[in-house]
Amino acid sequence: MFALGLQLLLQAPVMLRPTFAEISLKALCHNFGAIQKRLPQNARMLAMVKADGYGHGAPQVAQKLIECGVTGLGVATIEEGIELRDANISAPILIMGGMLGMGEAACETMLEHALTPVIHSLDAVVMLESVAARRRKKTTVHLKVDTGMSRLGVRPEALRAVLAELSRCEWLSVQGVMTHLASVHDAESTSQQVEQFLSIKTHIENALGPVSIWHIGNGGAILEGRPLQLSEDREWWVRPGLLLYGTKDGCVTECEVQPVMVLKSHIALLKTIPENTKVSYGGTFTAKRLTRLGVVPIGYADGYPWRVSGKASVLVGGQKIPVIGRVTMDMIMIDVTDLAQVNVGDEVVLMGTQGTERITVDDVAKWAGTLPYEIFCGISKRMPRVYVE
Repeated sequence: MFALGLQLLLQAPVMLRPTFAEISLKALCHNFGAIQKRLPQNARMLAMVKADGYGHGAPQVAQKLIECGVTGLGVATIEEGIELRDANISAPILIMGGMLGMGEAACETMLEHALTPVIHSLDAVVMLESVAARRRKKTTVHLKVDTGMSRLGVRPEALRAVLAELSRCEWLSVQGVMTHLASVHDAESTSQQVEQFLSIKTHIENALGPVSIWHIGNGGAILEGRPLQLSEDREWWVRPGLLLYGTKDGCVTECEVQPVMVLKSHIALLKTIPENTKVSYGGTFTAKRLTRLGVVPIGYADGYPWRVSGKASVLVGGQKIPVIGRVTMDMIMIDVTDLAQVNVGDEVVLMGTQGTERITVDDVAKWAGTLPYEIFCGISKRMPRVYVE
């Protein structure tokens, strides 16, 4: 196992600490295919790669997803879009957050890098039209309508003014219209949002003419089987995020996705401590026996959550081993007393499979009292990513 770990280390940029996230591009493509099978024929996939590809590395996963067949990419910020353009990715990139109140500078940058803005307000329409006219650059946008999330998007009662302004624009054209579901597992609230979205569809097309793309379904909606196809005469997009990276966030619906990320380290130091010795900050763990302790070089600065202290396990030698004491910034301590054989350099799996045992991102999230989204997105830039096919 250690030899395999060293082989992977040699494939990565300079790594002098034996801790890394292994990203399976094969699993990513498998997940794309598993999701695609659940979609109707006229549905296309806008892959969400915001937050550095949910911690998996945005340029690398974006490029692989384009090879798999996604229609476009979704990010939260302009900076995330520029990162993908700088990686020579030419696919459509939607900036889901729009200008985020940053004015003409944001508009200029968006147009300069051929990024597609999502419109959330009347002011954004006016500003973008002005900048596009000055640059004499025809620009497509997606209009977001707030049907119940109460976050970004134009409220239905404000839609008339926005549509009137868009209908006067010479340089902006609405390529797509979208909304976002707030509670996909709640059939009643989801139905209300879908009904409202359908009711504005006619209103929007009466004002602007036919709009070619409509999108509402996220990963949760895909798993719930709703709403994916609201008409046959338009192209419908879905926007999977977490599902692409191999977790269903507790949903039991059949969809055979595979984990894309495995979190690995190796034992850096072994020591034996006597009974009644306290371990780590605050001495929250006290050894009840002569204890063999392993020090593993990963901590909350890498994104391994402090909140799993006293709850988490890792895999060593194919067995679940408890993490003892508090997680520190750079290290954790594990109790390897019951292992028949253990050596410095032995592989430690913090998230993934070893032998017949498995620890999932959902397990880590449960120990931390949070969501798998936060675990993935919290894997820091300090953590090297090793990409394997």
